[in-house]
Amino acid sequence: MAATGVMALPALNSGSGDLWPRLASAAVLAPLALAVAYVGPPVFEAALIAVAGVLAWEWTALCGSHRASLMRALLTLVAAAAVLLVATDEMWPAVIAIGAGTLAAAALEGDAAEGKGKRAWMAIGVVYIAVPVAALEWLRLAPHGRELVAWLLIVVWASDTVAYVFGRTFGGPKLAPSISPKKTWSGLAGAVIGAAAGGGFCALAFGADDAAGFALMAALFGLVGQGGDLMESAIKRRFGVKDTSRIIPGHGGLFDRLDAFMAVVVLAAAARAAGWTGGTTW
Repeated sequence: MAATGVMALPALNSGSGDLWPRLASAAVLAPLALAVAYVGPPVFEAALIAVAGVLAWEWTALCGSHRASLMRALLTLVAAAAVLLVATDEMWPAVIAIGAGTLAAAALEGDAAEGKGKRAWMAIGVVYIAVPVAALEWLRLAPHGRELVAWLLIVVWASDTVAYVFGRTFGGPKLAPSISPKKTWSGLAGAVIGAAAGGGFCALAFGADDAAGFALMAALFGLVGQGGDLMESAIKRRFGVKDTSRIIPGHGGLFDRLDAFMAVVVLAAAARAAGWTGGTTW
């Protein structure tokens, strides 16, 4: 979810001309994402695997895999295995599948000469894709997982939207000009404020008993989401690519749309593993 001040909406890519395509895309994708989270298994797992397939396709194209078809299949297969194993509460086998997939990707990506550098990127791709989708599956299986996944989506959307508004309105010093020239500190502040506000109000709407705690955690998620956004920007800059694909009008690729969310999901799963619930009840 890249963007101007810091992300998501319009002008990020090519100015205000992106606004309406972005809004139209959001009008379709946001309700769809919430509906899939609400329905749950097996639609949720099928959607995660489909998303992993698209991400694998974008990743192999972005990194210039020498064996793109094989790598796409491998990355998708590992992500699918991780999701399905987590769905059946086989956590350690899921971890082993991701580890084995990482080694396989490094081993199968071309020979030593032509695969120089690509091996590491394909191995990274396994982790980059499989871990977030498996983590999201685990979060969906949690008590009140439906509300939790919806809450995370809304936190990231609110973070991106307010970051964009702040970045466009206040501008100011650049956040990381060598990585993403349009991102500003004001946008980052907006991301944190937007996440906290969105997370707090959403928690209230869901009947959480500790909306302030959710808002505080959401602020942290908003900050981490921007880290995920910057990380993807750095990778794209490394390969001289502006968008990971053009499948989402106004946004670019699925990676462009999910970069912040993927980072937030991993943090949320780690927080849950450490005992975070946000509150005693929703």
